[in-house]
Amino acid sequence: MNTAPSHVSSLKLDALAMDALSPQERSATQAHLDTCLTCRTRADELASLRRHFTAYVLPRADRLPTRVSPWGHRWRWWAPALALSSAVLLLLALVAIPSAEEPELALKGGAVLQLFAHRGERTWKVEEGEALAAGDQVRFVVEGLGLPYVLVVSVDGAGQVSTYFPFGGTESGLLPSRGLPLEIPGSVVLDSAPGPERLFALFSRKPLSIESVAPALREISAGGADVIRDRTRLPVPAGAQASFLFEKTQP
Repeated sequence: MNTAPSHVSSLKLDALAMDALSPQERSATQAHLDTCLTCRTRADELASLRRHFTAYVLPRADRLPTRVSPWGHRWRWWAPALALSSAVLLLLALVAIPSAEEPELALKGGAVLQLFAHRGERTWKVEEGEALAAGDQVRFVVEGLGLPYVLVVSVDGAGQVSTYFPFGGTESGLLPSRGLPLEIPGSVVLDSAPGPERLFALFSRKPLSIESVAPALREISAGGADVIRDRTRLPVPAGAQASFLFEKTQP
């Protein structure tokens, strides 16, 4: 029985736009777009979101008011400048394999967690493993395969476990948009503690409690810098996970 070819994923369309595909993948993807109206329309939509992101989201961090966070001096949480529902395009995503806890939602393409940083006059997409400096402003973009809740947590080289979304909350926060990359409201300013920091975005159909995730984070923290750099998944009941690593340089 003949079956219609599957559509091109959003992540592959992003990679095509950034010339990040191999020559063979680029040719095959372009050939599909030439014959598939659905994928061409999606590509146009993503291009429009990319233009919106470049024009309106990246320049924003430098204009946001700050306040001291309840977590102390390590981070300052920045109030959002736009509504939570403003969706932005992830330019080149870090892809994680969906968890087996919710196999019916394990869609191809994977969950996404991406960082964008701002320093002085420069705003850029942070690469996996890149070194950032104290004072850099960081924002998060996520995509959770349509799962409605996300919890963003981290562990750093100083052994500190933190929750970044919902900031200061006790469980996952509800995402207002499904199926598109979404900018999490607010920014953080990096402290001067050196070493690696590993972030996890945990997506689920129902909220996950911080208490259910903290033991796994503390185990990674106890393993030191090498374990933080190597561990990309948490043994928790999330429907999908994405992880991101960056280094913090000495002040």
